[in-house]
Amino acid sequence: MLAQLVDSLGSLILVALTIGALSPGVRLASGGDPARPGPHPVVWGSLAGAAIGLALIVVHQFSIIRFDRQHLTLTTLEPTVALFVVLLALVWILGRRTLRLLRGARGDSLASAGVDNPIPGPWRVVVALAGFIWALAVVFRASQSVYLQIWSWVPSSSTVFSSTTFLNVLGFVIGIGIAVLAGASVSMLCTRRPLLAPILLTVFGVVLTASHLFLIVRLLYSLRVIRVSRRTAAGMSWLVNHDNLFAFAAMAVTAVAAVFALIVARRTSTDADVAAQHRLRAAGVRSMSRRSVLVLATLAASATAMTVGRHYATREVELSAPEPFDVVGDNVVVGLDRISDTHLHRFEYPTSAGPAVRFIVIQKAGTSFGVGLDACEICGASGYYEEDGKVICKLCGVAMNIATIGFKGGCNPIPIDFTVANGTLTVPISVLEANAKIFA
Repeated sequence: MLAQLVDSLGSLILVALTIGALSPGVRLASGGDPARPGPHPVVWGSLAGAAIGLALIVVHQFSIIRFDRQHLTLTTLEPTVALFVVLLALVWILGRRTLRLLRGARGDSLASAGVDNPIPGPWRVVVALAGFIWALAVVFRASQSVYLQIWSWVPSSSTVFSSTTFLNVLGFVIGIGIAVLAGASVSMLCTRRPLLAPILLTVFGVVLTASHLFLIVRLLYSLRVIRVSRRTAAGMSWLVNHDNLFAFAAMAVTAVAAVFALIVARRTSTDADVAAQHRLRAAGVRSMSRRSVLVLATLAASATAMTVGRHYATREVELSAPEPFDVVGDNVVVGLDRISDTHLHRFEYPTSAGPAVRFIVIQKAGTSFGVGLDACEICGASGYYEEDGKVICKLCGVAMNIATIGFKGGCNPIPIDFTVANGTLTVPISVLEANAKIFA
């Protein structure tokens, strides 16, 4: 669940924040009234991008048609970068006209101030179309990696109707929900304080475009179209392993903007000669404060998931510590009273050749025990661990059928000779010595 949440959120958060600032930015550049949003070209562009991304993945996964995703990415990202430059210029140049009129209307509403739309009709169409296409392009790009996570909902050790699958789906949905809420909260903040829209759009768009340019360079390098120095290649590898830095940079700027808006709202006077005007100003202050707090809350949730959540989602499973045993003659001996609890028990014998040989024991039924090396012929000596009553291979994540432990085949532990008698389980030391090379 946690891995799905972190991956889906990490794939979408930067795009969500950018779309959140883009929507009110396009409204300003179209001469729209922030108090009365009207058409939503950015929202429709985002939905169209998500739908086309899903269609592409479905066709690629379930038909004989195969897309060269590297060339497709290059083909779509290059015009996306160019369109952003055009869109940003439109938002700043045309949006300033609307902002000037809003200042004259004291930042309330163009309609209430009796001001007509300051942007000519053809330019409004151009801005709406540019916002629609750019939103479609960036969401199309980001959605593909999110959709590919669907194929990891059902682990090889579970079924479609298992609790593990349900939790994976839940984590996936929560991750997307947090990203969408973060974008919506930024949009609401910019709607209330329109000047933030072009500023945040510039920051988010530049960061997102930088990630697009970095991806373009990576693809050109992998296709051997360009060459880079060894130091540059090392820097690129570092950025690949720390790609969330782009998202954290945008989140940090968002937090600063939200705190600034909250401070301004708290310092805004609500005094007025008319009671109705006082109530209106007080409502505006409360609205601004709530929107700022919502932004900060979603950012806190996102940052926690992408740091603490990622740490726990990607941490390596640690094998349980080896348990004590007795050596009697040429045998390792374990009392049945210590292993008759249907749980996994691990033992480790230091061989004369050097490597310590691990073996596991689990009670199957009555006096029937599954005994084998803590290794298999497929995954080697990676070991097994117990989770929710299942014995799972640490390397591949496959859950063993406990009834088959002690038999050869698949990812089962390599079986070894043992005997059960007189209240003890006995394993010959010679068997452990013979398998030392597996753990070398």
